[in-house]
Amino acid sequence: MTLAAAEEVRQLSPRQARAAVASIVQRYFGERPKRLKAQGGGLTNRVYEFSAAGKAYIVRMHADPTKLGAYLKEQWATRHAREAGVPVPAVLEVSNEAAPHPYMICEKATGISACIHSQRRHILHEMGGFTRAIHSVRTRGFGEVFDWSHNTLSRCASWADYLDEGFEVEQRLAVLEKQRVLDRAAMKALRGRLEEMRRWKKPPVLQHGDMRLKNALVDPETGHVTALLDWENCLSAPGPYWDLAIALHDLGIDEKQEFADGYGLKPAALAELMPFLRALNLLHYAVSLEQKASQRDRAALAWERARLQGVFDLYRF
Repeated sequence: MTLAAAEEVRQLSPRQARAAVASIVQRYFGERPKRLKAQGGGLTNRVYEFSAAGKAYIVRMHADPTKLGAYLKEQWATRHAREAGVPVPAVLEVSNEAAPHPYMICEKATGISACIHSQRRHILHEMGGFTRAIHSVRTRGFGEVFDWSHNTLSRCASWADYLDEGFEVEQRLAVLEKQRVLDRAAMKALRGRLEEMRRWKKPPVLQHGDMRLKNALVDPETGHVTALLDWENCLSAPGPYWDLAIALHDLGIDEKQEFADGYGLKPAALAELMPFLRALNLLHYAVSLEQKASQRDRAALAWERARLQGVFDLYRF
């Protein structure tokens, strides 16, 4: 079994999606949608912006019926994040009653992509603070199934269980070994870190799951964050490791410092976290490595291997 297991492709045509959106808007707003505009998404996931009752909304719809749970998870997470002071669009409805597919209706957030704003360091400092606020939301269970769901059999009762069953650590380690990303000493050190992590008794908290600039909107004038988007990958895990490993990995040195400072971390505290952040980052990249290997893209695989081996680290001797 591979990490990136193949899924059955259930395509949702634009015509089907538009008809479903019209039905949804009619049900909840009592009128036909105005200014229905496609926002991308793909063959299985459709996203539309529409106007009704004088306001702008976003509806997301997925061809896979199991996505209803993922939408309910986002609704729970964004509600609790907003209560903690995090700017997120309000999710107004999650259902599959007004259309043959799961859908989510939320208010349209304002702002421009943080990726194109000049005040990146200021934005990242703010995002660090909001990440800390997200981590103030206590959760029960570990992984993708937590407080939002009433299910108990599919929950991971411990962090170790999630690492082994939900995150598939051993399969990820096997990919890293097969692709010769680390030498024997480094691989042994990575396994040692994982054993430490398995023994953690730290309480779980809400994690955004993809806290990066591409998922933030900002005010075009001030650069202040107006909304944090894309909660699809949110989960319950010991804070702050999961979010920091993802947030910091593709930033420059100065940007890393801004995010960490915004979170409230001092240099000594960040230094203590870094071995575990590096371990999680390596394990996250196993999926990308496996995909490139399966595509026989040797050049891309070589560059990916170089990145993970620290070739671009100018401070290493």
